Amino acid sequence: MMNVSLSRDSALSGFQWFFFIFCNTVVVPPTLQSAFQLPDAALFTLIQFAFLSTALACLAQAFLGHQRAIMEGPTGLWWGTILTVTLAETARGTPVDSIAWSLAVGIGCSGILTLVLGASGLGQRLAGWFSPAVMVVFMLLLGAQLTSIFFKGMLGLPFGAGHVAQGVQMLPFLLALAVMLLVIGMIILLPPRVSRYALLVGTLVGWVVWRLCYSAPSISDPGAHWQFFPLGHGGELKPGIILTALLAGIVNVSNTYGALRGTDVFYPQKTAGTSPYSRSFIVSGAMTVLTVPLGVVPFSPFVSSIGLITQTGDSTRRAFVIGSLCCLAVAVFPPLTRLFCTLPLAVSSAVMLVSYLPLLYSSLAFSQQLTLTPRNCYRLALPLFAGIFLMGLPPLYLQAVPLIVRPLLSNGLLVGILLALAMDNLIPWQRLK
Repeated sequence: MMNVSLSRDSALSGFQWFFFIFCNTVVVPPTLQSAFQLPDAALFTLIQFAFLSTALACLAQAFLGHQRAIMEGPTGLWWGTILTVTLAETARGTPVDSIAWSLAVGIGCSGILTLVLGASGLGQRLAGWFSPAVMVVFMLLLGAQLTSIFFKGMLGLPFGAGHVAQGVQMLPFLLALAVMLLVIGMIILLPPRVSRYALLVGTLVGWVVWRLCYSAPSISDPGAHWQFFPLGHGGELKPGIILTALLAGIVNVSNTYGALRGTDVFYPQKTAGTSPYSRSFIVSGAMTVLTVPLGVVPFSPFVSSIGLITQTGDSTRRAFVIGSLCCLAVAVFPPLTRLFCTLPLAVSSAVMLVSYLPLLYSSLAFSQQLTLTPRNCYRLALPLFAGIFLMGLPPLYLQAVPLIVRPLLSNGLLVGILLALAMDNLIPWQRLK
């Protein structure tokens, strides 16, 4: 009887993990399709690749990496960087194939660098660079960039620099707004045993209402033929884009530190030594290199997994593996892939917007570890305001900037984090009371 109960609980918790992985993954391919101006037929392949790579990355971490119930998926920092670089470069007239090929080379190099960090043990030494002050800037700027992406998805605005002007789609936006308010209301007003399923309920309700109001989109199925480098390849390599990708890979290691530190309380036996960090970096780097031909957003452990473990009270790998296997099934069975291709971008964007709003709470939690004064507040103010300014700066204004640094300066998130790293580690703030 006990075994049956455990099996039932594991299955329910596993499905909850699946929908958590699903919501964090399915929203990415439509934005890549829009940003790289790909045909509708490409969406099917992008979604298959996204679920396949995410499922394999989760399973690799569970058995070979840090061995914890932490989602390994397309990280927000990489996602935002790819969309920002693509939007800025297409606005300047850079061919999409050149952008995609340069990003692929940069992502591959960053994956190799992550592998070296894990194998050499240097990753642990880098942990000291990401102080609470740096994490405050990281969380706030990441939240600002990602929520702008999700608002675009809710409003029906394009992610690329298309030639046809497109306005706000009011009816889809109103539905997305209703879904967002439903999810927030469930989280705030309902008890934890119900509110922990708010993302799932919001996704399903929004999906059903959308199908009742609109006809399901036709999804072109390319069958068993998988096209490698679906975002584009063979264009001229752009050193500035490659450099930006390398810097994004370096900054992306902060997700590993945050996720593993946050879950130490659930895995006390894993806290001794640095092996969990090393193994995690090795798996993340290897999966990033291996999946470059698939055109997916690179990986890292999701800090938001801590919230799901806390809500469900289940930190076992068994449930996490069940959810990952469900994700793998969606990738390898075309009927399931076609089904999940019909999830509207407006609805998934609304759900994901709510799931990333708590980044503000994470940032404020890190800020409580600081003692701010009128003299040392510049360690936060300059990186934050510079990053926010560059996020809203039209790419046209950077035409006079050298090509090698133009993609970096068009990415306010990366510039802000690099400024925070430099200021926090080069200036002795402890002496400035």
